Amino acid sequence: MIKGISLFSNVGMAETYLSEVGVDIVIANEILEDRAKFYKHLYPKCDVVQGDITDEKVFNELVKKAKKEKVEFLMATPPCQGMSLAGQKDQLDPRNYLIIYAVEMVKKINPKYVLFENVPMQLKTKIFVNGEELLIPDYINKELGELYNINKDKLMDTKNYGVPQQRKRAIFLMIRK
Repeated sequence: MIKGISLFSNVGMAETYLSEVGVDIVIANEILEDRAKFYKHLYPKCDVVQGDITDEKVFNELVKKAKKEKVEFLMATPPCQGMSLAGQKDQLDPRNYLIIYAVEMVKKINPKYVLFENVPMQLKTKIFVNGEELLIPDYINKELGELYNINKDKLMDTKNYGVPQQRKRAIFLMIRK
């Protein structure tokens, strides 16, 4: 089993079958207390850090724990309300910028494997970073492309993977070079 960290964990639905493929999520982060408590109920062996990843103290605590546990897998599923068809599709929604914290976490802990998941609109959403406007995929490639091999086809449909519904997702799969 490889050890993993889950960012923006909610109640842990994305983790449901990871143990079946050899991934043990040992650290999780969720901003909302009720969700963090429910996550801990579902995964009692996991170290759940409840708090806002944009808070430097919380971010640094996650980095420290991930390094101590020798985490090799990072999964991040940032909130999508700013990009979702069901949301406002607001390019300036601060939640669109949470991907920056996921990327910074990757750079700090250097896991072997990375999975970012979101709505398809993430592939067309722009963010401003250091005075530069970039599409989120371009930002990820700019920040992590030298360190990781990143999948080319990022739009996937769950119906092609045994899920009985059509649900497209933006998926970034990365393997450290």
